[in-house]
Amino acid sequence: MKIYLVGGAVRDQIMGVPVKDRDYVVVGSNSEEMVKLGYKPVGKDFSVFLHPKTHYEYALARTERKVSKGYKGFKVYASKEVTLEEDLQRRDLTINAIAKNEKGQFIDPFHGIGDIRKKILRHVSPAFIEDPIRVLRIARFSARFYQFKIYPTTQSILKKIIKNKEIEAVASERVWHEISVGLSEKKSYLMFDVLHQCGALKVLMPEINYVKNKNQIKKSLECANKFKYSHDVKAATLFMYIYASKVKVKDSEKIYVRLSVPNSVKRLTEKLAHNFTELRQFNKLKTHQILDLIYKMDLFRNPNSLSEVMKAFDAYTQGQKLKQKSVSTTLKTLQKCLKHLNKLNLGVISKNKTNLDIKLSIYEARLRVLTKLIQV
Repeated sequence: MKIYLVGGAVRDQIMGVPVKDRDYVVVGSNSEEMVKLGYKPVGKDFSVFLHPKTHYEYALARTERKVSKGYKGFKVYASKEVTLEEDLQRRDLTINAIAKNEKGQFIDPFHGIGDIRKKILRHVSPAFIEDPIRVLRIARFSARFYQFKIYPTTQSILKKIIKNKEIEAVASERVWHEISVGLSEKKSYLMFDVLHQCGALKVLMPEINYVKNKNQIKKSLECANKFKYSHDVKAATLFMYIYASKVKVKDSEKIYVRLSVPNSVKRLTEKLAHNFTELRQFNKLKTHQILDLIYKMDLFRNPNSLSEVMKAFDAYTQGQKLKQKSVSTTLKTLQKCLKHLNKLNLGVISKNKTNLDIKLSIYEARLRVLTKLIQV
């Protein structure tokens, strides 16, 4: 029984990048032996285990064979006979197919260390074409390792995977997971370049006219990364380009369903899209229009959403190069308005009134407060 550190941990050590997660492969063992040693099995196939103390993942050396269409169409074979090289051969990229033994020696049968030095993203074997998830993985790796270039043959394989329509069989949740991880990278826009070049973006996000909006999307995501905006803000900024492409509202809903986009992202995008004109012309709004905007954005019930909306507004308008009043000034003004409006005693205003009268009375009281505030 031999244990090797594998995958991203080895790659990051070689690159001098802080190691976050450690994965190990176990050669010459089986499930029964692992359980006897105190390792806890994960999942139903009993080929992956958690270390009893560190809780790192230890996987039995295994091979994979494509048996049906789709990213789940693989038969996994794990046994004592599977060698380290066979296990490494099933991995996606050469830079992820390097192992390190207990003595600190690297085992690199597919020349991943050389590709790290040459800054190349290269597939390990022809089996790369069998897993459509690898299109998304190499796209997000391009965003992370933005100084690396995709090997020409690997680029051709990506296009073949799309042509074979296997990407369409990937579960929407898995697609969104990969895109979500890619959005967190420093050069996240490069992920969409790769997806566009191989034809995947046209399948996954046809509502976004990437050819027309490529430079604007790049600038928007660069702005979001520069100011370390949240993942939801980055995603909402990207989806704002659906509306820039003048897609009908009913059709814009399709992308959220297709990608299993979280409701938080959907709500943020729609809140910005539906109030974009007013936010852009905020300094020209009259008092009642400011109050109407606060109602439309549902800020009395969700005041914390204002900051995220304004961040997405900032990133999107930076990409569009739209002239606007200072985003921070608009944010501070709306926050000041909310602060004063929330001091109103709504119970007193609502006393002895019908529902319709209550709403009208509250609106009028709020309007009087804003009128005085803005005149100051």
